[in-house]
Amino acid sequence: MLDFATAGIAYGKTRVTYNKGVKVAPGMLLDHAGHPTVEPKVMHEAPFGSLTAMGLHKGSGLAALCEIFGGALSGGYTTHESTLEKSNAIINCMTSVILDPNAFGAPATQAEAEAFLEWMKASPHAEGVDAILAPGEPEEARRAERTQHGVPIDATTWKQIREAAQKSGMAEADIERYVSVLR
Repeated sequence: MLDFATAGIAYGKTRVTYNKGVKVAPGMLLDHAGHPTVEPKVMHEAPFGSLTAMGLHKGSGLAALCEIFGGALSGGYTTHESTLEKSNAIINCMTSVILDPNAFGAPATQAEAEAFLEWMKASPHAEGVDAILAPGEPEEARRAERTQHGVPIDATTWKQIREAAQKSGMAEADIERYVSVLR
C-alpha cells in the first residue's frame, strides 16, 4: 500500500506548521501570485496560495491524475472554483484499487518485491541519513514512538480539537481523557 501526497508537502502538514507558527521548507508552497514562499499561512489565510507538485512537470501530471482518480472517479469532488471549501475542513475523496497478485501469474511477486526493498535499503546513505526506509516504515516507527510516549500536539491544534469536540456535544470529562496521550 502506498499513500502519499502528490505535492512537496501534504496540506495537513501545512496546517500543523501554521498552528505551530513555523515555516515550511523552501520549494513547498507558492503564494497567491505564484511566488515561492515558506509561509504556511498562504494555505490557511486569504489570499490563498498553493502547494507545489513533486517532481516538477511530472509531479504536476501525477497530481492531476490523482485528483481526477481520487475525486471524479470516486464520485466525489475535484478541486475547482465551485468545490473549494471556505472553511478549515479537509475534504478528501478517495478511490482504492486493490490488486490480487495471483491474478498476474507471477508467483515470485513477494520474493521479488522483498529482494528489491533489501537491495534499495542497502544503498549507500546520503550524508546525515542513518537508514533508507521503505514506504510505511516511517509511519510504523512514528506509531510505535507515539504509542510509548504520546502524541505531540501544539496548543492551537489542541484548542481546535477541543472546540470541535465541544461543538459536537462531547462531554468535557471525555475530552480530558485524551490529554494523557498527548505531550
